[in-house]
Amino acid sequence: MREASRELIIRGAHVLDPLSGLDEVTDVRLAAGRVAEVGAGLRGARRLDADGLHLFPGFVDVHAHWRTPGREDEETIETGSAAAAAGGFTSVVMMPNTDPIVDKPVIVSGLVRRIENESRVRAHVSVALHEGLRGERLTEMRLLKEAGAFCVSDDGLGTQSAGVLRNGMLYAKTAGLPVILHCEDHTLATGAVHDGVPAALAGIPGSPASAEDAATATALVLATETGAKVHITHVSTALSAGLVGYFKDRADVTADTTPHHLTLTDELVGTLDGMYRVNPPLRPEKHRRDVGEALRGGILDFVATDHAPHSLSEKDLPLEEAAPGFLGHETAFAAIHTELVLKDKLSLSRLIEAMASAPGRWIGGAGTLGVGAPADLALVDLSEEWTVRPEEMVSRSRNSPYLGQKLRGRLVGTVVGGELVYDRIGERVGERV
Repeated sequence: MREASRELIIRGAHVLDPLSGLDEVTDVRLAAGRVAEVGAGLRGARRLDADGLHLFPGFVDVHAHWRTPGREDEETIETGSAAAAAGGFTSVVMMPNTDPIVDKPVIVSGLVRRIENESRVRAHVSVALHEGLRGERLTEMRLLKEAGAFCVSDDGLGTQSAGVLRNGMLYAKTAGLPVILHCEDHTLATGAVHDGVPAALAGIPGSPASAEDAATATALVLATETGAKVHITHVSTALSAGLVGYFKDRADVTADTTPHHLTLTDELVGTLDGMYRVNPPLRPEKHRRDVGEALRGGILDFVATDHAPHSLSEKDLPLEEAAPGFLGHETAFAAIHTELVLKDKLSLSRLIEAMASAPGRWIGGAGTLGVGAPADLALVDLSEEWTVRPEEMVSRSRNSPYLGQKLRGRLVGTVVGGELVYDRIGERVGERV
């Protein structure tokens, strides 16, 4: 991905950037891959008329599965980054539970080179906390960082041994790598869905919320003790959100939740459709509501999609046999905007903070439209209503839980380093004012 050198004036958009305090209709000038100027009446050789659109900092997704290496039939760096761009994401962190697992420097360096050649957006490599994600021997984190690793994670499986997790945090701290944790106690997580009324009525074995809560508590206690920079991903229960809130001032900890845990519930288990299996599972309405409140109040710092492509053969199965996971990039903003913002349960400014500003701070140097910042932007038509259709998905896979649903708010353009990497704008771009 190369930085654009041509100047571009984006004119007349409603610019909303919680980090810099912008919330007005104005113009933005991009030059040399960065935000060069913000103000009314800007003129230049190349312009984009954005009347009626909102301009946000590019979204940042700290949790995505692009399936490379090993499962390119489900997603590739090219298609994953294209899907991210179609959802307004300009930076993404790739998870390590691929085939092979990203646990060796040669795999990391190879991914870094491929990202440079194939990705439409900025992508960061997360590496395995322990070899093979088996929860036993720690990876050589310093060498992995030298090869280009951005952070370490146990995503997909979680770390079952508190001793291994503690040592992993200590090693990651000395290596200068943040830790992203998938909190799940496998001795409790024995079912395919949430252990609730819908699961019982459907006759499907469920896992209790405590499977997440117990592991979250352990991770937070260890983060407090070790001083490691720890991020708890895909929080889905009320108690886990409360635990994060309690430890906020006691540890260097952040947390996210997903669009699907904010907008869907375990009532979908009653369909028996394998599409709706995900890990952690969809929860009852009370959990969905309380997790949303935690996001609104800043206890949960940001939204991450857990973008998880799967082939049709893996999802077109009985629910308890289907592969867990949903597509997330392309529908994240629209789903939350439709279900929370338009229903006055979350402000638009807080949504942009959660999708851009806060995760941008976490990865460093992203999530703002301040002068001098990278020219990574998302242009959105908040009024556009659209139906999620499988044939229109940009991802190589089609396993979106929102298929057939009408959403409001749609990306019309995504800019990375001053270059349009996703373009539904077309005729709006013109030469010389």
